Amino acid sequence: MSQDSGSSGKSDSERARVMIVDDSPVVRALVGSYLRGAGFEVAEADNGADALRRIESDTFDVIITDLRMPIMDGFALLEAVKSQKGGPEVILLTGTHAHDMSSAIRALRLGAHDFLTKPPSSPDEVIVAVDRAVEKKRLREANARLMRELEALSRTDSLTGALNRGAFEEALRRESFRARRYAFPLSLVMFDLDHFKLINDTYGHRTGDAVLQQFVKRSATIFRESDTVHRYGGEEFAALLPHTPYEGALDAARRLVQVTAATRFSAGEVVVAVTVSAGVACVRPTDIDGADLVTRADAALYEAKREGRNCVVGMENR
Repeated sequence: MSQDSGSSGKSDSERARVMIVDDSPVVRALVGSYLRGAGFEVAEADNGADALRRIESDTFDVIITDLRMPIMDGFALLEAVKSQKGGPEVILLTGTHAHDMSSAIRALRLGAHDFLTKPPSSPDEVIVAVDRAVEKKRLREANARLMRELEALSRTDSLTGALNRGAFEEALRRESFRARRYAFPLSLVMFDLDHFKLINDTYGHRTGDAVLQQFVKRSATIFRESDTVHRYGGEEFAALLPHTPYEGALDAARRLVQVTAATRFSAGEVVVAVTVSAGVACVRPTDIDGADLVTRADAALYEAKREGRNCVVGMENR
């Protein structure tokens, strides 16, 4: 197996990468010369097994493969490529007699992008087929990015950037199930800003919004990457702490209260001092589901407010 790359008039970001897989060096050289002349980066492999090893460690936009090869044929390579999420598009090289054409049709039904007879009738035939395959792959990638972005937006609070209530319910179901099944510790910190309505009434909602945004950024520095911070509603938030015992969650909540009290939040020329109250609870073996954990953490938060705010109350054994 060998790899070559040709010069291209395209930029690196536009240049597509193609692998030609055929046990005939003559076919690889012919198809490769067409593609290099058109500015594609070209690699070669003489059987499907060699190609698959390359695909597993490198990135290609298009695979052009013969159907009949030793070690691993084109059908097996096509199946392996299609099993990979976001893999390259596959173009087949096939003969012109009836058996070869029926094999090509079968491969198309299995997910191949297109087929070319060999030898190809012209360089343009090869280049057009590869261009279309590259366009299809990049369209797939763009659609996948868009779907990820839409999913992220559906899980994110538009004002603060924190995960939203829906994402919390989903994470709570998942993590509470794991905690009960595998006896992992799972803690929840419920917290909200004290007298937040007074900030809105005194300085306006734009100032209140700025305070919420800055508070979320600051609170994110208190928790670990594996923890998730959610806007539960209004000025109330929930931090879900997987694999964290009660005392660890209590320490995190205390740091949150201390850091918030020491921080000055600003909106334009307005500087606002705020405090936060927090309630902490940990999953118990007797819990039926995540709702029991929320009930205890919420009760602890309510008690923290009754005790004067700007403090933490835990519900370990209550």
